[in-house]
Amino acid sequence: MTLTLKRSLLFGLALLLLFGSFVSLALAAADEEATVSATTTISAGLENAAEGSYSDTATLTVFIGNLIQALLTATGILFLVLTVWAGIIYMTASGDDTKIKKAKGMIVSALVGLIIIVGAYALTSYVIEAIATASEA
Repeated sequence: MTLTLKRSLLFGLALLLLFGSFVSLALAAADEEATVSATTTISAGLENAAEGSYSDTATLTVFIGNLIQALLTATGILFLVLTVWAGIIYMTASGDDTKIKKAKGMIVSALVGLIIIVGAYALTSYVIEAIATASEA
């Protein structure tokens, strides 16, 4: 048997053992949760997920804070997608200089955009905190 065949067999066996352990854990958890109805579980999960972020008495400041948090999250996701896409372009460039330049430009642009947005958030947060502190005094 060649070395690569042995490695492949060992890798396959390790994956099979890992998959088997996950399946057995999932079956054990399913047996324990069989008595709880699906709607109860979903309702409890939604209440836990929304805890602290949803309120019937939300003020305008809380709404704006949640909106800013959502926009920052979307920005982070967009940065990740752009970076991964640029990485794929870079890896598949096959030595083509135009594709390599395009990928590097995308990465630099994504980083600059992220730095600008995080900097703007930090500056705004500092100014608002300073104003709030000054108005309390």
